[in-house]
Amino acid sequence: MRNNKQKGFSLIELLIVVAIILIIAAIAIPNLLRSKMAANEASAVAALRTLNTTEILYSTRSCQSWAGYKRRWRPRWCHAYCGCR
Repeated sequence: MRNNKQKGFSLIELLIVVAIILIIAAIAIPNLLRSKMAANEASAVAALRTLNTTEILYSTRSCQSWAGYKRRWRPRWCHAYCGCR
């Protein structure tokens, strides 16, 4: 037990607090890293989806594919829209 004249924390109490903080950090850090990886993957998927959408939009509006070669088949409305006949 402590005397009433003693102020502050003992070394054992401080070591216990530090140990508890380290245990919580050891649990939390891997979870944070996993969630960061999942967020990066979701961002990459969204970027690829956006690129795919813009490629489809470009090929639809210009009657050719994004790579630059002409498509063999074009819908009927394509010629009226862009005059690519």
